[in-house]
Amino acid sequence: MPASLLLLSVWRLVVAGSALTGFVLATDRLGPGAWQALSQLASLATACVYVGLLCYPALVGGRRHEPRSPWLRGATTVVLLLVGGAYFALLGGDVDQTWSLLEHLVTPVLVLADYLLVGRNQRAVRWWYPLTWLLPPLAYLGFYYAVGLDAYGFLDPSAGAFVPTLLGLLAGVLALGWLLVGYGALRRLVGPDPASGPAPARYTQQIPGSVTASPQVRRAASTS
Repeated sequence: MPASLLLLSVWRLVVAGSALTGFVLATDRLGPGAWQALSQLASLATACVYVGLLCYPALVGGRRHEPRSPWLRGATTVVLLLVGGAYFALLGGDVDQTWSLLEHLVTPVLVLADYLLVGRNQRAVRWWYPLTWLLPPLAYLGFYYAVGLDAYGFLDPSAGAFVPTLLGLLAGVLALGWLLVGYGALRRLVGPDPASGPAPARYTQQIPGSVTASPQVRRAASTS
């Protein structure tokens, strides 16, 4: 295994471990129903995503270290930044306990660092990705109301600030998403994707004692 792939695998194992540990500690501390909260579901989803990224090189025979598209990493990043931002700004949360520290600070920072500094596919981000990155928060919102949860006061439709708060959260997801898009565009300006080098030269078998003409000579001969 190349050293770069080994280091990447260790890093993503750390991210998955942080997310899973936060989820396990939270559900143990807060009770079995705690898994329905956005913080816990986001941590569990992050653990699954990064285990998948950890296994990806083996699944493609080592041809690539990660998928060509950064969609999944970007979606995970904006969701975790939403989780951390809402926890501190709207809930006045703290990180005095280990589960909260992992779920609301450590794991979001690790995932953001993975997107900005570790992964290599940010250049492939598309301008419309942030619109689709709204889908996970909207899916959770549907789940929240479908099962009748009452975990977040700011999601109570009877609250006076419900609509502005909800629109602000969704606008924040879009803004974060387009910041990631802008970062990808900046990386494209800096240079080509280091993960994709020049195509390997084609091997042409040569009979001993024979002379193989250069591509330029063969093109000139074909046009004469």
